[in-house]
Amino acid sequence: MNENELLEIQQELQAQEKRLNYILSSKRRIQNMILSFEKDLAEQLIPVIDQISDDKAPVESSLALTICWKFSKAEFPKTEHWCSELSITDLEIKDQFTVALKAQAWLGILGSDELWQTPMCAEITLDPKTDGLKSYYIHFLSKGKVISLRKNSKHSVTVKQMQSM
Repeated sequence: MNENELLEIQQELQAQEKRLNYILSSKRRIQNMILSFEKDLAEQLIPVIDQISDDKAPVESSLALTICWKFSKAEFPKTEHWCSELSITDLEIKDQFTVALKAQAWLGILGSDELWQTPMCAEITLDPKTDGLKSYYIHFLSKGKVISLRKNSKHSVTVKQMQSM
């Protein structure tokens, strides 16, 4: 690579970081990103629900991105958690609009390279009227706490300490 190519790459990275910081500075802009990723997730789930495809990789990728942005909104203005990736271990089609899944997710704290693997379960319902998601419940068991992300619920996120038996 020559010096001009490196300079172009550096400028592109700076522009991307500036745009990301702009988006992260507003709950409304974050919500727009969430809606965009939810729509993408719905598009990835349709062939799985219709049993046209059994490829879970696009669903895993879209769900991980949706989770990251949901954390950004729930923890606004200081995002702490992020989802690096997830691997679906079980996917059940409940009806023509709803799937239940179990997965292993790799969560981390923003600004840290440390990731930890945690079990995750979710129920996702598509909205046939909007080509988006009608509702979802995503639960993680992470470091002795249950972290729940929700759509169309009274509380969009909760964190509860596990009770000792």
